[in-house]
Amino acid sequence: MVEDTSTLTYYLLYGFAFIASMLAFTMTNMQKLRFLIVLSSAAYAIYYYAFPAEPLWLDVGSEFALIVINGFMMVWLAWSNSRIKFDQREQFLYDNEFSDLSRVEFNQVLQISEWHLEGPGHVYTVEGQILKDLFYLISGKAEAELPNGNTVPVLQGNVIGEVSYRLQCPASATVTSTESCMCIRWEQEALRALCNKNENIKRVVDVVLSSHMARKLSESQVEGKARDSSVVEPG
Repeated sequence: MVEDTSTLTYYLLYGFAFIASMLAFTMTNMQKLRFLIVLSSAAYAIYYYAFPAEPLWLDVGSEFALIVINGFMMVWLAWSNSRIKFDQREQFLYDNEFSDLSRVEFNQVLQISEWHLEGPGHVYTVEGQILKDLFYLISGKAEAELPNGNTVPVLQGNVIGEVSYRLQCPASATVTSTESCMCIRWEQEALRALCNKNENIKRVVDVVLSSHMARKLSESQVEGKARDSSVVEPG
């Protein structure tokens, strides 16, 4: 009975190690990924040491090496992230849009950006014209004139030019500031080049822009339905 319980314990330990290693492959956060690998390797090392008739020292050693390497990288990443400080605007952008990036990766995104303060009447995009930049509105308010002649507000926390960036096409609307606006600007080609160098940055940028495109589409559909419902038939 004791032997059966011991065997079950080792099988559960192996199962835990296997599940932890599989979960690691689903992680997009590097610290979480490495933490799960450390847990998995520690469980495997205990299993290889205790369960076989004789310890499998080669396997124990290889798992221990993984623990040391990933443990060192976790400490190094934590130290690197702690050295990077963001101002209030940058921290807002990081917390609200780019928190899946490490602070080191987000700092790379900031390094190819520029902050701009524009007054009312500044034109960010012109419908049908090639757009070289991508904007994120930190504060203020703008207005987008759509091809059908309707206008929709562009409030802080919105991206300007995401359709052009994702589809590599001319601007789909004319966007003009209606009050003083603070925004961060990226050259589209510079951002693409950075994304091509770092797959995680590319993934997060794609997710951010896709979510903004989906949100604007949803909002425009709701607004369209609201306008339709407000039409009064002549009596």
